[in-house]
Amino acid sequence: MTPQAPIIKSIRIVSPRGTANARIAQIRWANSADSDDASLYIKPYGQAGWTIHGHSSAALPPGERVTLISQRQHPYRRHGDAQLSLHHSGQSHVYVGPHGTSTASRLTPVAGAPLDDPAGGHIATISWATLDELPAPDVALKASGPNIDLIAPTAADATRTSFQLYTGTDPDLMRQRHQLGERFLQVECAGMAAALYVGFRLTAQRGTRTDSPGVTVLGGWGPGAQQTSSIPGVALWLAPDAAASPPPAGPTNQDAAHIQ
Repeated sequence: MTPQAPIIKSIRIVSPRGTANARIAQIRWANSADSDDASLYIKPYGQAGWTIHGHSSAALPPGERVTLISQRQHPYRRHGDAQLSLHHSGQSHVYVGPHGTSTASRLTPVAGAPLDDPAGGHIATISWATLDELPAPDVALKASGPNIDLIAPTAADATRTSFQLYTGTDPDLMRQRHQLGERFLQVECAGMAAALYVGFRLTAQRGTRTDSPGVTVLGGWGPGAQQTSSIPGVALWLAPDAAASPPPAGPTNQDAAHIQ
């Protein structure tokens, strides 16, 4: 077995932009204080004044491309206003606006397979078409410790770059099966029989870019889902334009960028 990478609990995805970097999203694991459940939080970055859009569906139709409709909008004011939560139990939901302990800004939860389902596999995708207008890091980048920054290069000819998340219980097998990098989140909670690992893969679609600036996050179907039949899914996207629509999505198409 190959040596394991250092355990990390959260990452901030950044992408080089000229002489600086752009913030894309933060991924963090958190145990619940009042239950055996736990959550993987995905929080995209944006600029104050942008608009958060959210979508929730108990049954996304089969196929590689699905058009999502904005079901709720809210002005983005600070990091955390837009959040996708993937629970160990398999429940997923998105917050569109400030929430704290309130559920007023939460769209209807959906239920997929638990995050530690033995099947493992793709659970979520974070994507962006351009680094234009995305905020720069406000603190120095960290390469070690439990909370790190992960560099995700954006190719000059990419029409959309996708940062894909995969789960499994064997990091070596995950690397072989999904061509993942060396970094993994290691997550545990009382309801898990064994430690769960979250790995990452970066893909890009090339051509002529037509999508506007912003970040899209999609998940909720759970590991092992196959898009040969309807699957649950939740999505949120941040964009400068209040009327912006997300690009058509292909949640479980593992041979190309999942958000296209």
